[in-house]
Amino acid sequence: MRLAIWGNELIAWTAAAAFAEYGNKVHMNQLFSDQKSFSDQAEGSSFLYNEPGLLAQVKRQYDQENLIFGQPEQALLCPVHILALSPDQLELGKQIISYLSKHAPDAQVIINYSTFGLGASEALSSLLNQQQHLVYIPDSLSEGQAYANFTQPQTLIIGSKDKRQHERVQALYKPFSNQLNQLLLVELREAEFIKFAVNGMLAMRLGYINELANLADSFEIDIDTIVTGMGSDPRIGKHYLSPGCGFGGAHFSQTIEHMAGLLKANRNSIILDTLLLENNKQKTRPFRKLWQHYKTDVVGKKVAVWGLAFKPNTASIQNAPSLSVVEALLAQGCQVQAHDPKALINFSQHFPADGRISYYEDPIDAVKNADALILLTEWNEYWSPDFDLILEKMNTPLIIDGRNIFDKDYLASLGFIYYGMGR
Repeated sequence: MRLAIWGNELIAWTAAAAFAEYGNKVHMNQLFSDQKSFSDQAEGSSFLYNEPGLLAQVKRQYDQENLIFGQPEQALLCPVHILALSPDQLELGKQIISYLSKHAPDAQVIINYSTFGLGASEALSSLLNQQQHLVYIPDSLSEGQAYANFTQPQTLIIGSKDKRQHERVQALYKPFSNQLNQLLLVELREAEFIKFAVNGMLAMRLGYINELANLADSFEIDIDTIVTGMGSDPRIGKHYLSPGCGFGGAHFSQTIEHMAGLLKANRNSIILDTLLLENNKQKTRPFRKLWQHYKTDVVGKKVAVWGLAFKPNTASIQNAPSLSVVEALLAQGCQVQAHDPKALINFSQHFPADGRISYYEDPIDAVKNADALILLTEWNEYWSPDFDLILEKMNTPLIIDGRNIFDKDYLASLGFIYYGMGR
C-alpha cells in the first residue's frame, strides 16, 4: 500500500519505519517547508536522535527505497495519508487537510495521530471532500519504547464517523495485530476523550503515590512497604505506583493540561490543575532534601547528578525533573557534576558548561569529590554501581535517590547517608 505521512513527531517517524518495514511504500513530507531531503528532515526532528534505534531503522528503510522524501507530488497520489503533528500545530493540520481535499484526488483515508484536543478531529474532517474520510487513532507511544509500542500494541482504538473506514485501517494494521488484547471502534470524539482520560488517570496515580511518599516521610514509614501492600490488591495493581521526583515528557504534561482545562471550564474542577502544581513541586524535592540535610548551607557544595533525561532510554529532557533540580542547585551556589548516558548534549544546550556545571562521560567520574549524589533518572547502569568506589571518591557519602532504586539498608551498612522518596 502507498501512504503519505505529514509531520515530524515521534509517531510520524515510528509509523514511517514500521509501515515501510512491512511492505508499504511510505512518503515522508513537510508541507509548506523547505525540507526536501532525508538529511533535511532528519535534522528537523529531535525524536530521531532521542529515540533509541529509530534513526537506524528509518535510514535502513530509506536505503531500501521503502521510504521516500521530498516528493509531495507523488505523495498526493497515495490512497492513505497520515497526519502526525505536535499538539500546537492544529492550524498547520488544517492547512494540510485543506490542501489534500483540493489536490489529492486519490486520497481516501486520512489517519490523524495528532493530539490536538477534544473535537479537533471533527473540525479537520469537515474540511475534507465527500469522497475522503478521517479517522483518529490515539498516539500511545512511550518514549524509549516507541517502535515496540507501535508494532506490538495491546489495544488499538480507531475513531471514525464512517464505520466502513475501520476495515481499511484494520488492514493497514494487520501486521501489528497479533498481540492485540482489544480493538475498539468508536466515534471520533470518543477516541480523543479516551486519549486524554487515560493520560489523566496515569498522572493521577503518579501524583497520588508521590503524595503518599511525602506523607510517609513525615511519619518515618517506608513507602516501599505501602506500595507492595497497595499493589497486592487486584483492584489497584502495581503499574504506575513508583514514587519519584515527578513526571515529565514531550507531550504527556500537555495532554494533562488540556484535560485540566476541560474539567475546569465544564465542571469547575481543579483536580488536575492541583496535580500539575504538585508535580512541579515534586520535581524539586531531591534538592529540598539536600537543602534540609545541609541546614540551608549549600553554597560551594559539589553535587553529582545522575540522570538528566526525563525517563530512561531516551535523550529527551522535556519537562524533566533535572531541569528544576539543576536550576535550583546553581541558583543556590552549588557546583554541579552531571552524567547521563544519552542526554548530555541536549542538557548542555540549556545549561552550558561554564565552571558552575560540568559534564562527564563516566558516572563514577561525576562523583569525584562530591558532597552529595542526586539520582533523577533510573537508567539501568545506575542500579548496581560500584558503591565502594563511589564511597572512596565522594567527600561526603550522601545519596539522594529520586527514583528509589537503591537498597537503603545496604547503603547504610556501607556508610552512606541515604534519602529516598518516602524512605
